[in-house]
Amino acid sequence: MGGRGERKLTVTLITGRSIYQGTYKESGKLGRDYIEEVSTCYVDEEDARELGIRDGDPVRVTTPFGSLVLRARVVKEKRNKGIIFVPYGPWASMLVNPETHGTGMPSLKGVEATIEPAPGEEPLGLEELLRQVYGPRKPGGPQVPH
Repeated sequence: MGGRGERKLTVTLITGRSIYQGTYKESGKLGRDYIEEVSTCYVDEEDARELGIRDGDPVRVTTPFGSLVLRARVVKEKRNKGIIFVPYGPWASMLVNPETHGTGMPSLKGVEATIEPAPGEEPLGLEELLRQVYGPRKPGGPQVPH
Protein backbone atom coordinates (compact mmCIF):
# COMPACT_ATOMS: atom_id res chain seq x y z
CA MET A 1 0.00 0.00 0.00
CA GLY A 2 1.51 3.28 -0.95
CA GLY A 3 -0.68 5.84 -2.68
CA ARG A 4 -2.58 8.61 -0.97
CA GLY A 5 -6.04 7.57 0.14
CA GLU A 6 -5.27 3.85 0.48
CA ARG A 7 -4.88 4.09 4.25
CA LYS A 8 -7.20 6.46 6.03
CA LEU A 9 -8.80 6.49 9.47
CA THR A 10 -11.79 8.39 10.78
CA VAL A 11 -10.79 9.87 14.12
CA THR A 12 -11.80 12.53 16.63
CA LEU A 13 -9.69 15.69 16.65
CA ILE A 14 -8.98 17.32 19.99
CA THR A 15 -7.09 20.60 20.18
CA GLY A 16 -5.69 22.19 23.31
CA ARG A 17 -2.62 23.39 25.09
CA SER A 18 0.43 21.18 25.32
CA ILE A 19 3.18 21.84 27.81
CA TYR A 20 5.57 22.38 24.91
CA GLN A 21 3.22 24.71 23.03
CA GLY A 22 2.78 26.82 26.17
CA THR A 23 6.50 26.90 26.94
CA TYR A 24 7.65 27.63 23.38
CA LYS A 25 4.98 30.33 23.01
CA GLU A 26 6.78 32.32 25.72
CA SER A 27 9.87 32.44 23.46
CA GLY A 28 7.80 33.79 20.59
CA LYS A 29 5.28 32.46 18.11
CA LEU A 30 7.73 32.87 15.24
CA GLY A 31 10.30 30.59 16.88
CA ARG A 32 11.19 27.24 15.30
CA ASP A 33 10.29 25.21 18.41
CA TYR A 34 6.81 26.78 18.67
CA ILE A 35 6.09 26.34 14.97
CA GLU A 36 7.23 22.70 15.02
CA GLU A 37 5.05 21.96 18.05
CA VAL A 38 1.86 23.56 16.73
CA SER A 39 2.23 21.95 13.30
CA THR A 40 2.33 18.50 14.92
CA CYS A 41 -0.41 15.87 15.15
CA TYR A 42 -0.21 13.46 18.08
CA VAL A 43 -1.36 9.99 16.97
CA ASP A 44 -2.04 6.85 19.00
CA GLU A 45 0.61 4.15 18.47
CA GLU A 46 -1.93 1.55 17.29
CA ASP A 47 -3.54 4.01 14.86
CA ALA A 48 -0.09 4.94 13.54
CA ARG A 49 0.71 1.26 12.98
CA GLU A 50 -2.59 0.79 11.12
CA LEU A 51 -1.80 3.81 8.91
CA GLY A 52 1.79 2.69 8.34
CA ILE A 53 3.24 5.91 9.73
CA ARG A 54 6.17 6.49 12.05
CA ASP A 55 7.13 9.33 14.32
CA GLY A 56 7.97 12.38 12.19
CA ASP A 57 6.09 11.25 9.07
CA PRO A 58 3.82 13.74 7.32
CA VAL A 59 0.09 13.10 7.69
CA ARG A 60 -2.93 14.83 6.17
CA VAL A 61 -5.67 15.75 8.62
CA THR A 62 -9.01 16.66 7.06
CA THR A 63 -12.12 18.00 8.79
CA PRO A 64 -15.27 19.62 7.41
CA PHE A 65 -13.45 22.94 7.97
CA GLY A 66 -10.05 22.36 6.37
CA SER A 67 -7.30 19.98 5.33
CA LEU A 68 -3.62 20.32 6.24
CA VAL A 69 -0.44 18.31 6.32
CA LEU A 70 1.07 18.04 9.78
CA ARG A 71 4.01 16.14 11.22
CA ALA A 72 3.01 12.97 13.15
CA ARG A 73 4.16 12.39 16.69
CA VAL A 74 3.39 8.82 17.72
CA VAL A 75 2.11 8.61 21.30
CA LYS A 76 3.23 5.56 23.24
CA GLU A 77 2.72 6.55 26.86
CA LYS A 78 -1.01 7.33 27.20
CA ARG A 79 -2.83 5.73 24.33
CA ASN A 80 -6.11 7.01 22.95
CA LYS A 81 -7.07 4.95 19.93
CA GLY A 82 -9.22 6.93 17.50
CA ILE A 83 -8.22 10.32 18.90
CA ILE A 84 -5.66 12.74 17.47
CA PHE A 85 -4.40 15.86 19.22
CA VAL A 86 -3.16 19.08 17.60
CA PRO A 87 -1.80 21.79 19.94
CA TYR A 88 -3.42 25.22 19.77
CA GLY A 89 -1.99 27.41 17.03
CA PRO A 90 -2.66 28.53 13.46
CA TRP A 91 -2.72 24.96 12.12
CA ALA A 92 -5.33 23.77 14.64
CA SER A 93 -7.40 26.90 13.92
CA MET A 94 -7.65 25.88 10.27
CA LEU A 95 -9.17 22.51 11.23
CA VAL A 96 -11.94 23.56 13.63
CA ASN A 97 -15.27 25.29 13.11
CA PRO A 98 -14.67 29.06 13.24
CA GLU A 99 -18.25 29.62 14.50
CA THR A 100 -18.22 30.77 18.13
CA HIS A 101 -21.97 30.71 18.80
CA GLY A 102 -21.70 34.12 20.44
CA THR A 103 -19.07 33.06 22.99
CA GLY A 104 -15.98 34.28 21.13
CA MET A 105 -14.47 30.80 21.45
CA PRO A 106 -14.86 28.14 18.75
CA SER A 107 -15.48 24.48 19.59
CA LEU A 108 -11.99 23.04 19.83
CA LYS A 109 -12.73 19.47 20.83
CA GLY A 110 -14.59 16.52 19.37
CA VAL A 111 -14.21 17.41 15.69
CA GLU A 112 -14.70 14.50 13.27
CA ALA A 113 -11.61 14.14 11.10
CA THR A 114 -9.73 11.78 8.86
CA ILE A 115 -6.02 11.15 8.99
CA GLU A 116 -3.92 9.56 6.27
CA PRO A 117 -0.26 9.30 5.34
CA ALA A 118 1.01 12.18 3.18
CA PRO A 119 4.33 10.88 1.82
CA GLY A 120 6.41 13.55 0.10
CA GLU A 121 4.35 16.42 1.53
CA GLU A 122 5.40 18.89 4.20
CA PRO A 123 3.46 21.07 6.65
CA LEU A 124 3.01 24.61 5.37
CA GLY A 125 5.29 27.21 6.91
CA LEU A 126 3.62 29.89 9.01
CA GLU A 127 3.82 32.64 6.37
CA GLU A 128 2.56 30.32 3.64
CA LEU A 129 -0.31 29.11 5.83
CA LEU A 130 -1.38 32.68 6.64
CA ARG A 131 -1.08 33.80 3.00
CA GLN A 132 -3.15 30.83 1.85
CA VAL A 133 -5.90 31.60 4.33
CA TYR A 134 -5.89 35.40 4.41
CA GLY A 135 -4.11 36.43 1.23
CA PRO A 136 -1.29 38.98 1.37
CA ARG A 137 -3.24 41.26 3.69
CA LYS A 138 -6.21 40.65 5.95
CA PRO A 139 -8.55 43.67 5.93
CA GLY A 140 -7.56 45.82 8.89
CA GLY A 141 -4.67 43.50 9.69
CA PRO A 142 -0.92 43.62 9.26
CA GLN A 143 0.85 43.02 5.97
CA VAL A 144 2.16 39.44 5.72
CA PRO A 145 5.90 39.59 4.81
CA HIS A 146 6.98 38.30 1.42
